[in-house]
Amino acid sequence: MSNRTWETRSKFLRLTFQNYYQSNHANVDEPNKIHTREFAFEDWEYTWSCPKGTKKDDSGNVINYGCDRSGIAFNRYSSCPYCGSTDIMVTNWTRHIGFRTQKALLKELVEVAPHSVYHSAAFYNIPVARDKGWQGAELVFDIDADHLDSPCTKEHDSWRCNGSSCLETGTGPPPTNGCPKCGGLSFITRNWLCDKCLEDAKRETIKVRDDFLIKDFGIDPEYIQLNFSGHRGYHLRVRDPRVFHLDSDGRTEIAHYIIGMGFRIAPAKETSPTDSHRVIIVSKNVPLPTKNNPQLDVPGWGNRVAEAIIDFIRNIDTYDGEERWVRLLRANKEAAIKGLMRDPPILSPKVKGIGDKFWQEIAVKSVESFGGEIDVPVTHDIGRVIRLIGSLNGKTGFSVKILTRDEIDQFDPFSDALAVTKGMLKVRFDGVLPVPKIRIGHETYGPFHKESAELPMEVAVFMLCKGVATIE
Repeated sequence: MSNRTWETRSKFLRLTFQNYYQSNHANVDEPNKIHTREFAFEDWEYTWSCPKGTKKDDSGNVINYGCDRSGIAFNRYSSCPYCGSTDIMVTNWTRHIGFRTQKALLKELVEVAPHSVYHSAAFYNIPVARDKGWQGAELVFDIDADHLDSPCTKEHDSWRCNGSSCLETGTGPPPTNGCPKCGGLSFITRNWLCDKCLEDAKRETIKVRDDFLIKDFGIDPEYIQLNFSGHRGYHLRVRDPRVFHLDSDGRTEIAHYIIGMGFRIAPAKETSPTDSHRVIIVSKNVPLPTKNNPQLDVPGWGNRVAEAIIDFIRNIDTYDGEERWVRLLRANKEAAIKGLMRDPPILSPKVKGIGDKFWQEIAVKSVESFGGEIDVPVTHDIGRVIRLIGSLNGKTGFSVKILTRDEIDQFDPFSDALAVTKGMLKVRFDGVLPVPKIRIGHETYGPFHKESAELPMEVAVFMLCKGVATIE
């Protein structure tokens, strides 16, 4: 897609976003203590610079590179348009922005109409400075369909080999062992979204909120803010003052607890007074229930393990591991689940061939699979920026939508987050990869490939934001 084509697309979307911000002041959230927040804009155009200098090649020879030029482009350059250097620096981000009031923020949104708007989870003394003076930060969680490995991605995601003489294509994630045709390792990918993967993201969000933040950590629901990201997932923001001063290590511990990282079950060859802290109790190589087992309604991983193992066993046919116990567990699935559903749960001796060591491995795998699927770097980063609620997501044109716990159950991202809904627009699909079908509103559109279509504005804006179509 040429720079001129990208420019036409970007200017149209900027104008569309500007119209939204002019008419929807009330929908844009005012972050708590707005004057202490750093804001960041992702822009429609890219700023690039080509530094000039010398370096040594693999043979030790000194070579010159760069031309010291810079500029702005609507398409992301991978090399300098003047000298061809690949050492250029490119960004479409503007950081260290601050606003004293919500009125000032809204005025800037109307004037700039950026691709995407973010603000810090942290509070600062001087948010516009490099040395900001960190005061504390909300605890944030990002639950994104990209991290869930939903089965539907094999149907709607796609790839194309980037080899100039190959251009082989396929569905799902790109092959890890290289292109099956030429062996190349460079791919153009297209990650899509659908009802199934967004429903998976919703389910994970509810689990993290209800089972971990509220039940295990005892956080008051009033301190938890929930929103749709406007693209492939949801955000949770904990505004309990008790978490504000947690350092990065403390936040990492919370994240690791939620995902089940580092979970271990100590082997127990015989029951003993210390067994009250064990999840798997084995006496004379026979798994037994024990009165010392904690009650199942007590919060914590110790009492969630049985549920995790049951879930893992129910889905064992989709597990692609090659451990020795996989075949045995598949053959004895019903007996294993029946034992674990007892109160207290037991590891059924009817499951032949799986001893203490294998059950320990199964429990660890189950916890890892059952844990909340959050983006850990987002949670532990005390300087992270997160999308402004009520802003538009430049990857879809959808609204970053605030939700209550009651609302999320019935929330439909493809209808309830639509922000631009008036008019029709004719677009041309690029043909780089086929565009899979998608439901927006109450209608399903596509698939599209190297063709033009006149579409409702919300659908056309979505296709333009995704970068799969241009204005015709």
